[in-house]
Amino acid sequence: MSSKQQPLGRQAAIKELVQKIAISDQKQLVELLQAHYGLVTNQAVVSRDLRKLGVVKKMFNGELVYEMPTVEVTTEILKLALMDISHNESLIVIKTHPGLAAFVGDCLDQHPDLEILGCLAGENVVFVCPKSIQHISQTCEVICEKFHFKKSKEKIPGARVDNF
Repeated sequence: MSSKQQPLGRQAAIKELVQKIAISDQKQLVELLQAHYGLVTNQAVVSRDLRKLGVVKKMFNGELVYEMPTVEVTTEILKLALMDISHNESLIVIKTHPGLAAFVGDCLDQHPDLEILGCLAGENVVFVCPKSIQHISQTCEVICEKFHFKKSKEKIPGARVDNF
């Protein structure tokens, strides 16, 4: 059996199908997985896979079809959403642009490897409860890394600021 004939994983098969065929719905994708790869699955599993792969729907020849994103959409939205991530002795606070805190909270929930108990999102603030306050600085740093957040340079006392 050549390497092209070896069965692909389900997500790899979905990615390949989406790149090659104009697929308009999950039922069609389930049928194509069976027909092309012999993979028996269901709509709920395909839905989760599409979300994990970041697949989006775009207009193509007057029809909405699945497409692999050209950029990581979630990462780009996070970069635009985040205004500040800071912490005190017991809580991590994430400030977002208005209306994006729930999105950021959902993104936190999708990272089970983070050392957090949970979060609470409002309109433009997310309160994050760490598993341990002893490691809150490290947890905050990991969140910053995963969300591609870079702190703005702190103002240095006595430094000259030129306004142009």
